Amino acid sequence: MGYKELLNTNKMPYLDTDRFTHMKDDILSERYYSNYIDYKLVPNIEELAKDIDYIKEEQINYPHKYIMFNFPENYYPDLEIKEYLEKEGFKFSRHIIFTNQFSNLKLSQKDIGSITIEELHASDFSDYLDLKYQQSLVYGEDFAKQMLVYNRMHLPEKGSRIYVAKDGEKLVGDVTAWEYGEYIEIDDFSLIEDYRGKGIGSALQRTAAQYFKKLILVSEEENRDMYEHQGYQEAAYYWNALKSDNPSFSEN
Repeated sequence: MGYKELLNTNKMPYLDTDRFTHMKDDILSERYYSNYIDYKLVPNIEELAKDIDYIKEEQINYPHKYIMFNFPENYYPDLEIKEYLEKEGFKFSRHIIFTNQFSNLKLSQKDIGSITIEELHASDFSDYLDLKYQQSLVYGEDFAKQMLVYNRMHLPEKGSRIYVAKDGEKLVGDVTAWEYGEYIEIDDFSLIEDYRGKGIGSALQRTAAQYFKKLILVSEEENRDMYEHQGYQEAAYYWNALKSDNPSFSEN
């Protein structure tokens, strides 16, 4: 099993074919990472054209029009595919899958003072929802509202745990940890800007991973230096192609 396949084991596909897996969630119509095609096999141009038409029809009632494709693990899009999709308005980005043994990571050992790290409690849930809403606004108000409704109904999701950093009663950071056998995935990590660079992010990761030997996470290329500095090593990668008419066009 590849790393990308491992990270999909907690997800329920809308459609699973020999060529691809289609993830779709009408409730989260604004969230790209809930509505996309994940290719098992590299498509040809004819197949890409059909898949574009298929997604357009499937998402015809979505407020914003977008299409997202994830290509197979460790496949670099050839020139023909890249030129075709770019002419169709797609933008490409490279996503890196990092892993390492927990014992090998070089996480900051800074004293975080009065900041506490703990698993999310019911008493903090309302404040947590507000924190996530504020974080989601960067992708647009429609997206933030959808995520607020979804988070209120579904969090924490099966197979995951949420950890928060608190300064007194104020939530200043959070991370979601997904369990995949011997791996723990560090996901949806965030920290309020004034609290960055103080070792709090490392403390969140240590707490989330304390019962697991191996960590895994997915990041865009621009964050490579930060994660390699912490001791993470590239294990695999995959390319993503996204086309969107959303004025706040950014991956969400």
